[in-house]
Amino acid sequence: MEIKKYNLIFNTNKLQTRRTSDIVLIILHHRCGEGGVESIHQQHIKQGWAGIGYNYYIRFSGEVCEGRPVQYIPSHCQGNNGKSIGICLEGDFRKQQPTKLQMDNLRELIKELKSKYPSIKRVLNHNDLYATQCPVVNLKEMI
Repeated sequence: MEIKKYNLIFNTNKLQTRRTSDIVLIILHHRCGEGGVESIHQQHIKQGWAGIGYNYYIRFSGEVCEGRPVQYIPSHCQGNNGKSIGICLEGDFRKQQPTKLQMDNLRELIKELKSKYPSIKRVLNHNDLYATQCPVVNLKEMI
């Protein structure tokens, strides 16, 4: 699987490294909107974060984009960031379903991540761990 990398500039003073062996979860999100990884990155910087809080972002087209590199603690699910990888899908799933290309590549990405990080035990929706409507549809049942 090809993962598109961007030259995102992070506020390094706010990044914390982690041991990848601490990663036990993959947490799934929806963006609740449209746009590329750069727009999320800028939005999260404006919120005072180091940059994009998700580790991966999957566009409608199925394109898989790297967000915050996995060696840094992400910022996507309060109380679970240090032990998880966050994957966000483009779209507002209150109004639409994920595309077939998104779901195909989500499955492939999860398979690759589980192989690369054998400490991963579970895949959950954001709303399984935090009081939110994200991701609205039950993505873990769709994978």
